[in-house]
Amino acid sequence: MKLKLIHVVVLGIIVVLAFFISKNMRDVQRSDKNIKYVAIGDSYTIGLGIDEKGRWPNVMTVHLKEKGINIELVANPSVSGYTVRDAIEIELPLAANIKPDFVTVLIGANDNFMQRSRDDYHADLTKLLDRLQPMLSDPKNIVLITIPDYSKSPALQETKEEGLSEFIDGYNDVIKEEAETRGLPVADIFPVSQTMTGDDDYILDGLHPSAQGYARWEKVIFPVVFNLLKN
Repeated sequence: MKLKLIHVVVLGIIVVLAFFISKNMRDVQRSDKNIKYVAIGDSYTIGLGIDEKGRWPNVMTVHLKEKGINIELVANPSVSGYTVRDAIEIELPLAANIKPDFVTVLIGANDNFMQRSRDDYHADLTKLLDRLQPMLSDPKNIVLITIPDYSKSPALQETKEEGLSEFIDGYNDVIKEEAETRGLPVADIFPVSQTMTGDDDYILDGLHPSAQGYARWEKVIFPVVFNLLKN
């Protein structure tokens, strides 16, 4: 009788140990899985004129890894001059082949520069997000980023174009509206971009941020992304 009781106790211990080993293995598998990150955008995402390591998506990826997020920037198909329609036609097919787990979207500065109407921008952004979200296993793993106030850059400070800052912010209202509708987080870099008026924050063209300028953007974008991915 005592021997049978010992067998029952040993069997119970084995079952409990098996449960915890299995749980730990599942946890390890989850933590070991890389989050595939794709950055959709234009010159502000590809980092025109600076080294790859100074681009904000690359800097952010390093900082996320330091915080224990197992993430890889697998593609940055952004190209200088791209509009939202370019992103739809050229960048999204690349993203579809990758099947990313997480995406950032910073697009619209060139549409804005070409003075396309807010309604036209809204229609294109809606189309982009409608096509992008089904590509992700979790369609809410997207962070939208507002368009910076490029009117404050050294290259445009002398032009002082009437209402340009407000026109840019109108596009940002569209971004925020879409984010709210879809339950997506927004990283709002517009306010910090308005304080970036010195030459050190830009490359020689006075329009595109330097590594120092992108670092200031990244400080705004990083906590939004980290808050989304830490869970």
